[in-house]
Amino acid sequence: MAVARTRSVAVIGVAGRTVEVEADVGNGLAGIHLIGLPDTALSEARDRVRSAMVNSSYPWPDARIIVSLFPASLPKRGSQFDLADVNMWHA
Repeated sequence: MAVARTRSVAVIGVAGRTVEVEADVGNGLAGIHLIGLPDTALSEARDRVRSAMVNSSYPWPDARIIVSLFPASLPKRGSQFDLADVNMWHA
């Protein structure tokens, strides 16, 4: 699979900032890796996204998955980025 891209929004105070979400599925040790200053809730997205995929009858890839959130310097909190991850697998 090539790199998949989508967007999400990070809320900083009362303003929203666009966050680019990119995912790459490729060769390597199977697992999912998050890059780009994720907080604890976002790190738990691995389990939530996998559960959503499996319960929707989509196969979970047995490959190395890298999800990057740009800009990396912007703090990202909460689970709103999960939807962006799940939508990329359907593309």
